[in-house]
Amino acid sequence: MLVLGIALIGGPVAFMLSRFTAARVSSENMLPTVTPGDLVVFRKDPSTVRRGDVVLYDPGDWGLRGPFLGRVVAVGGDRISYAEGAGTLILNGRLLNEPYVQGGAPGAGGVDFDVTVPRGRVFLLGDNRGDSADSRFHAESEHGTLPESAVTGIQFGDDHPVALGLGASMSAGVCLLPVALGLGIAWRVVRRRHVHGPQPVPVHPVWGAARSE
Repeated sequence: MLVLGIALIGGPVAFMLSRFTAARVSSENMLPTVTPGDLVVFRKDPSTVRRGDVVLYDPGDWGLRGPFLGRVVAVGGDRISYAEGAGTLILNGRLLNEPYVQGGAPGAGGVDFDVTVPRGRVFLLGDNRGDSADSRFHAESEHGTLPESAVTGIQFGDDHPVALGLGASMSAGVCLLPVALGLGIAWRVVRRRHVHGPQPVPVHPVWGAARSE
């Protein structure tokens, strides 16, 4: 049981380290979704980047050092645009619903753009549009897009089935470990008694008793 308890804790930890990474957020560009000080878990080496994903990415093509945190609002083949004064962004000819945007102001920052995203690339924005250095400000680099390979992690939600499974496994391990330790100690005591036999009972004189010959 001790081995089982350790395995239930160590197994998920090893799995997490090999498949996921974590980053402590220091900026406000993703408010209100992610706040400064939050510890966010990301899936490493994402095979598929989807529209709407919150991602960790390398802005090296923009001449900046990262990593940065942002949201994928358009992927290869999409047309994304915004005109100053408009209430929403336009994605593929339709109004883009963005309930996650800070203050309900998707156009905050006042930057117009109209971009058709090349295949294999993504267009990234912060949820706090008024305080985010994102694709809007790097039009000189493929219209502000970055290659999908620049995405180094996709946010892994706490309600994801894998996360729930890992949490349950680790919780079970934590519960079993003290029980296993207790049983292990008891087993060692019993084994020691079995090996060495019963301890002799000390014999002491009984005061006041008459000694018989």
